[in-house]
Amino acid sequence: MEERVRIGLVGCGAQTQLVHLPLLKNNKQAEIVALCDPDVRKLNHLGARYNVKRHYVDFDDFKQDSEIQAVIIATPNHLHAPMTIACLEYGKDVLCETPLALTATEAREMQQVALREKRRLVPCLNYRLRPDVQVIKQFIENGELGFIYYTKAGWLRGRGAWALSGWHADRLRAGGGAFMSLGSEILDMSLFLLQPLVPKSVTGTMHRRRDGTNIEDGAFAMIRFEHDTTLTIEVGWSLLRQDDMTYFNIFGDSGAALLNPIQINKEMHGHLVNVTPAVSKGDPLRAAADKQIQLFLGAILQGGELAVKPEDGILVNELIDAFYQSVAQHKEVYLPERSGS
Repeated sequence: MEERVRIGLVGCGAQTQLVHLPLLKNNKQAEIVALCDPDVRKLNHLGARYNVKRHYVDFDDFKQDSEIQAVIIATPNHLHAPMTIACLEYGKDVLCETPLALTATEAREMQQVALREKRRLVPCLNYRLRPDVQVIKQFIENGELGFIYYTKAGWLRGRGAWALSGWHADRLRAGGGAFMSLGSEILDMSLFLLQPLVPKSVTGTMHRRRDGTNIEDGAFAMIRFEHDTTLTIEVGWSLLRQDDMTYFNIFGDSGAALLNPIQINKEMHGHLVNVTPAVSKGDPLRAAADKQIQLFLGAILQGGELAVKPEDGILVNELIDAFYQSVAQHKEVYLPERSGS
């Protein structure tokens, strides 16, 4: 029988129900052995649906289960760091939902524990694994777009598309509003495509529709990279619009690439030419999530490099920290110097 990774999941909300459990069920390298959530009804329903016998309402009991080799953390943001650290210390590899932590300091602590315990820690930053993003990355690496000087990205949700309730509306548990919740994946995808360029500073502003709330509904940032490359990001979940919109545009001095849908244009002999290659059809987000799970399981079973590393999640948290600091201080905030920058 093919070796399989015995996985436990913490948090049985929408991400677990719609993404993690269905993908794990269809993966021959995975065996779902335990679920943990304070909602007994969810545990019973999902346990019966996916034939998972071990249910935990108490995380302390869950983390001590020696049958669990690896854990997926899909809980409210404020629990990511403490739960991940606890699982690492009990000898389990961890795939943690985004953002990795509430702050970069917490994220660095998670990385240090993973190194100390010799366990794998993977931030669930999977937009970079989308098939269309991988195609654009190849064009950039081959120099076909020239020098990348400007990138713009956004995730704008209509007011009726996002119910701001529960832990999302509590800054102590969410860590932030639209920028942290919607911006993490967009930030990582942008950083991935712009590598090896290093971000230098963040200037941010935000908007709150409701008086007295400490959670922003809209967030807008400009991130400056070395060599004067600029990234702008806009995210929001209460815009007075009827539809949702996600976009990503990257501009070089000899070509440009767009997402949703993918389109790549190059300047050739004085003309703009569409050179978009064929990309596999289907949901790119689901394909990316599936790819990340495959890579996570493969790393546990066969070893090797991780596709997404803790330092990727740390950098995202550094940018988020700088954004909120910029908003509070009404000024551009510079990031810590990175080695090699």
